[in-house]
Amino acid sequence: MAKTNSSDPNFTGYAIDDEDIQAVVRESIDYDFECLPMLGDAPEVYDPRDWWRMENQGAVGRCAGMASSSVGEMCFNRQSKGKKIIQFNGHASYIWAQKNSRGLFGSDRGSTIHGNVKAAKEIGFCPMDWDKDGRVDYPLPPRYTTDIPQQAEIYAAQYKIGYSAFLETFDAILNFLRGGQGGVFVGGSWGNWRPSREGIADRFSGGGGGHAWCILGWDVSRSRFSEDLLLAANSHGTRSWVNGWCYLTRDFIKQFTRHQHTVIAGMSDLTDPEPRKVNWKEDLEW
Repeated sequence: MAKTNSSDPNFTGYAIDDEDIQAVVRESIDYDFECLPMLGDAPEVYDPRDWWRMENQGAVGRCAGMASSSVGEMCFNRQSKGKKIIQFNGHASYIWAQKNSRGLFGSDRGSTIHGNVKAAKEIGFCPMDWDKDGRVDYPLPPRYTTDIPQQAEIYAAQYKIGYSAFLETFDAILNFLRGGQGGVFVGGSWGNWRPSREGIADRFSGGGGGHAWCILGWDVSRSRFSEDLLLAANSHGTRSWVNGWCYLTRDFIKQFTRHQHTVIAGMSDLTDPEPRKVNWKEDLEW
């Protein structure tokens, strides 16, 4: 069972024992993302840290909801060609996802990848500032609560994803991202792995409950590093990993995808996968 004690360092909130991996597979589009044509303007390095806002799930097991909403932020940033930045409410996503898994709703036991993907398709993502007055309308609560304002679903309806994709390899993840599709949602065993001081994770070992996070960037330039890397973001704030981020190697992804609890889903606002021209030089004003 996923850990539910927030004082435990392995407490994270991805309910690995309630996950339905086959549901994620069934509801994914059937497409070979390793063959997705690359865009001429997709850079060798893409780092969203200048615009994406690092968050901390705190003592609530909403990591999957926060990772899902972060992927939603990437989806709609790509849709606007990098000109629009929306922060979505990870707690609302968490509660909606719990309702899609039997026995999770009503207690802080975490949520699942399939529950979050289904919620993103059927309900959408709720903006933190839904009336666009510059103030947060529904702040992240410091403790678990199922009390979500009724207006949340109304505003979330305009931010639904169009499709999800079950991704099993490093190249499928990389091509999904470089093709401007959206972001990548990850769930798996938390394990004992940690990135190096340089922020690189090259080995995975499972165990210790479940955790969800997201992959939003990459570096295939080989200028700073000697190998291709994916850039992942955590939901434990800047004190986790290296300021909340780490690079993942091909070896890490290969080991990670072999583990029984691993689920990796690409999420896109598009209804069908197709390369799209994206302005990778973002407007960095929040």
